[in-house]
Amino acid sequence: MEPLMLCIHMPRERAMRLAFAAMSQGVRAKLVEPAQEGQTLAALCGLQPLAPAAPRVQVGEEMLVLAFLEEAQLNRLLPALRQDMPAVRLKAVLTPTNQLWNCGQLYHELRGEAEAMAAGRGGQGQ
Repeated sequence: MEPLMLCIHMPRERAMRLAFAAMSQGVRAKLVEPAQEGQTLAALCGLQPLAPAAPRVQVGEEMLVLAFLEEAQLNRLLPALRQDMPAVRLKAVLTPTNQLWNCGQLYHELRGEAEAMAAGRGGQGQ
């Protein structure tokens, strides 16, 4: 499969800037529209068909999902995405477990992990 970056819950202009950085690293970017956020990550990445009526879900923050990248690509892409713009706080790599989640489920998982990490640092670095 072609290296892919899903831009979720993100203004189109910001997604386009991230897409340009991703393309420079050989990664295709896809903006996930709000109406698509109930689809599974696998469907959004083209691994299964889109559901005809996906549920509406709550996503409260920007997220990136990286799929089908080799480690070297990932190591080049992440610094490129941070260049000249604020970082996206919630990021994930597509896995056999999370590919069955929708964007709302991923958001709750990533947000919980981010809060746990911040609490472990005493709230520093937020």
